[in-house]
Amino acid sequence: MGIRFATLRDVPELAAKGRRMHALTRFRAFDYDEARVVRSLQAALQRPDRYVCLVAEAADGQLAGWLLAVLERHVFSDQLVASVMHYGVPPERRMGGWGVRLMKAFELWAASRQVEEIAFSVNSGHDTERIGAFARRLGYGAVGENFVKRVG
Repeated sequence: MGIRFATLRDVPELAAKGRRMHALTRFRAFDYDEARVVRSLQAALQRPDRYVCLVAEAADGQLAGWLLAVLERHVFSDQLVASVMHYGVPPERRMGGWGVRLMKAFELWAASRQVEEIAFSVNSGHDTERIGAFARRLGYGAVGENFVKRVG
């Protein structure tokens, strides 16, 4: 198998995998609303002019990871930028090359749309050093930091 565009049939499995990734990260402090996740994914998949969702499908037919990104005009320019909204490979599927293949497929998709820049941030609070090293190996450079403050 390999990397492909997600379809509406993938949404239930993506939502289930999202629940698991949610539990592994700092986002576990937030309630997981699976119905909202399903609606959001369905809406994104119905807007291929603005969103892309790629999935890594393993030989066993299970999804080994996924990437969801948004395409938009830069705030200071009419040039296109692509921002990763979610990027995850479950722990048991890591070190199998899925993360690299997902990102390379996303880069090809972005280039085909004349995207000027791809951005993704590590804000999960989970394995940040390892993920940062992974990003640097793929040619991404750090341009800042992520900050959060709980107010609720």
